[in-house]
Amino acid sequence: MVNSRKSAVCVVAVTLVMAVNWNGRLVVAQEIPAPLTQNIPAEESNRDGLSILDDAMRLKVTSNGLQELNRVIELLETAIDTGLEEEDSDFAEQMLSDSLMERATNLMQVINTRSIADPRVQKIRKLITSDLGAVIAYNDPPATAYSMLAKLQALPGGDPREARRAIGKYLKFNDLTEEERAEALVLRARLIKDRSKALDDMREAISLAPENTSYRLALAIFLRLENKLDEALAAIKEVQELNPADGNAVILEGEIYRQQNRIEEALASFAKATELTPQAPGPYQNRGEIFRQQGKFDEAIEQFNEVLKLQPGVLMTLLHRADAYMADKRFQEALADIEIVLEKQPSFVAAHRLRAEILTRLDRLAEAIDKIERVSAAMPDQIELKNQLALYYLVAKQPSKAIEAYSDILDQQPNNFSALQSRGDAFLTIGKHAEAISDFTRALKLKPEDTTLLNNLAWVLATSPEDGLRDGDRALELATRACELTGYNTPHILSTLAAALAETGDFEAAIERSQQAVNLNDPEHGEQLVKELESYQQGNPWREKQTLEEETPTAPLEESPQKPVDQPSL
Repeated sequence: MVNSRKSAVCVVAVTLVMAVNWNGRLVVAQEIPAPLTQNIPAEESNRDGLSILDDAMRLKVTSNGLQELNRVIELLETAIDTGLEEEDSDFAEQMLSDSLMERATNLMQVINTRSIADPRVQKIRKLITSDLGAVIAYNDPPATAYSMLAKLQALPGGDPREARRAIGKYLKFNDLTEEERAEALVLRARLIKDRSKALDDMREAISLAPENTSYRLALAIFLRLENKLDEALAAIKEVQELNPADGNAVILEGEIYRQQNRIEEALASFAKATELTPQAPGPYQNRGEIFRQQGKFDEAIEQFNEVLKLQPGVLMTLLHRADAYMADKRFQEALADIEIVLEKQPSFVAAHRLRAEILTRLDRLAEAIDKIERVSAAMPDQIELKNQLALYYLVAKQPSKAIEAYSDILDQQPNNFSALQSRGDAFLTIGKHAEAISDFTRALKLKPEDTTLLNNLAWVLATSPEDGLRDGDRALELATRACELTGYNTPHILSTLAAALAETGDFEAAIERSQQAVNLNDPEHGEQLVKELESYQQGNPWREKQTLEEETPTAPLEESPQKPVDQPSL
């Protein structure tokens, strides 16, 4: 049982603490007993709840820093758990709610200034979430608790459903200012799945706070994500009319122009953005990417250098600079950038792929294969790594290994068109025509108008030495369609049509089409085309079966291997 004298002390303390919490006034030391600081016993189990509450109040009034605030919260929780009269318990819970809210607010400042990916920040987020959950559990929680919880859960790695629920609760408070309501509406627009309702929220936010250009800029970003680029540009123009010095709006404008392939306008916007915000890396990065795509590699490298001066170690910029170095045949510099990227982020697949390509340009194909093999084994679900590895095997004249790699891909993605077509081509190179026909047939169901596939399947059906595999009528149908799609002016496809005609016994038409192919003067296949023509003139169909021998990789990677296949590029 708590005596009335201590209850009276508690009532006096209520007034003092409320003044500190809500009015910001400092309480002079003489108004209450001296606060407890570092000499509070660790074990509170042998004391009554009210005396612990008194200790919490004394410390709260003069607390300075998170450590003492933590101790206040600990004391309040202990006091409530130990037991208090109803009036004192209500007060303690209110004081605990205020203290938890204060701690959450202070910790939220840490969240706002650091990367959410930092493991330490993740721990802080869990603590804030717990504090806010406790605050909301009490009667009449402050609106800011819901707002803060929504912002926290809206961050990467948070719970969007909880964020939507919290922001919905927040918007039900009637005493929000127009600015507060507008900010909440923009946040909700980012979270809700109904895009028309999200757009309505954005526009309502702008109507509530028309002078706040950040909401118009948020609308422009939203419209861009919805691929409504002209509307996004219109929203940006409104921002610029209200605030011509808004560098972020100009950067976004340039990015949208770039997305629309309005390159000169994009460059003009990025130039203006650099004038307005010279320390912003975005314009340099965008210019670098534009120059890289235009083949202006020296200029691209110069822009990426500026980005890295402003923000040293940006991985994507290092990757893009490495790509530009490689294209400019500055292979060692490219490799140095990639090694930095992989040291910082070993699982960066794009960096592994680019490093392998650089190594091949340095005549180190075997090393490139070894590295991709290791990375692919560590990340077996990365299809692009297996694709690249299979291509390198083909370049290294190791088609059996390429077939294994494509088979791994098809185990994960049975309808992967590229893998089916490429494995079929690899089967052709080692003379496994039945397997090639099977893969080509499956692939053709996925892309019936692919001219390379039509041509290669028709070729093997017309020219295979294996009697049970040839099908002249089917070959003629496929080759004719391939010629129709290419306008009857592609030499190797006309060659396939001639082979199909010869297989069906129409040598007169075969000679005509074969001569047409020869007349087109294909510098790469001209000699074989002449031999095919001579065969038809002698009344003989063409037969072909490749039996490529496996070799150890020694040659550098060039472009994709030529006929009979069009290999995927990197």
